[in-house]
Amino acid sequence: MRMTKEMDDPPKPFRHAPGKSRPKRAVNLSVDAEILAAAKALGINLSQVLEDELRKRTRDAREAKWREENRGSVESYNQLIERAGVFGEEFQDWDDSTV
Repeated sequence: MRMTKEMDDPPKPFRHAPGKSRPKRAVNLSVDAEILAAAKALGINLSQVLEDELRKRTRDAREAKWREENRGSVESYNQLIERAGVFGEEFQDWDDSTV
């Protein structure tokens, strides 16, 4: 089977053991005063926004790193399938509407 999805399936998220709370750390940040005031006025939870964005960016960075590290293997596998086909390929009939 040829890998055609370019690994579009997102990686599995990192999960802590169930039932255990994750430790939090206080940090100091510098934020534009105007946008901070607007966010507070709208009731936006700054800690949650930061955590969500950091989680997304670290996930994206891990995915990009994995793709780069495994690019050669995926290309090699796809070339093998292109050259040799897959076992039982002659018996596959994807266009058979009676199935």
